Amino acid sequence: MLKALEPITATSDPAKLSKIYGSRFTKAWELLKEKRVKKYVFKPSGRVMWIVVGKEREYLIYPAVGYCDCDDFFFAVMDGKALACQHLIAQRLAEQLSDYDLVEVEDQQFNALMEDKRHIML
Repeated sequence: MLKALEPITATSDPAKLSKIYGSRFTKAWELLKEKRVKKYVFKPSGRVMWIVVGKEREYLIYPAVGYCDCDDFFFAVMDGKALACQHLIAQRLAEQLSDYDLVEVEDQQFNALMEDKRHIML
């Protein structure tokens, strides 16, 4: 069973978050500073897809359910060894601080982007 995440808001204390999430918070903050969080908004549907550009590849984030498709999420978070991966923390910080790369694309591109993600994951 996954543990509940400490809420991350625009008024969150970075020192407290660092204590809770450890080095994952520091890495997430670096991802944010390096502008590696992307919010894709599909038009005209308004569908949203979050991507965090990591060291190895781009990671798909599902913030509503607190999920990332990285190995750390699978091996550490799912096993209860960590509350969240750096990518999920970075996405939450980016959303709360409105600090992300906004990419607006046509709805027709959604399937192509998801297909690219499937190839990367395999």
